[in-house]
Amino acid sequence: MKSYSKFLLVVLVYFFQSEVKAQDSLRLTCPFEHGTGREPKEAFTWDPPDEKVIMVSLTDTLIRSAYSGAVSNVNRTEDSLYEVVIFYKDYYFWYYNVTKPLVKKGESVKVGQNIGIYTLGNELEFRVFIKEDIIDPRNWLECKVPKAQ
Repeated sequence: MKSYSKFLLVVLVYFFQSEVKAQDSLRLTCPFEHGTGREPKEAFTWDPPDEKVIMVSLTDTLIRSAYSGAVSNVNRTEDSLYEVVIFYKDYYFWYYNVTKPLVKKGESVKVGQNIGIYTLGNELEFRVFIKEDIIDPRNWLECKVPKAQ
């Protein structure tokens, strides 16, 4: 029984290290070619925190895929905009408030490929999930997004 417990412990440690290494090596292209990101300014404090980046641009611009993968969802939202979700292994890259999607469900996309159109006046929400757990995308985005003070 002790050897089984040791084996299980070794497997769990290896799995945890693999997850950390995968997260550490994740590099995400900025969703906007011309624009910037900021931490959300919410009226509420969420528990757990709402880990997302708000992307804004001073002009209409194209939205790029932050990572290569497959489009798992393209859905119209309540406010007549769209959400686009790209999946790769255990990662989900979620773009909310896309004015016009340029991809379809099931389509393969490459990093940097145009996936949608952003129009001035909207705020693009960008989130990253590992399986069902949300992670802070600022740690991996090539465009640095400051944390609110």
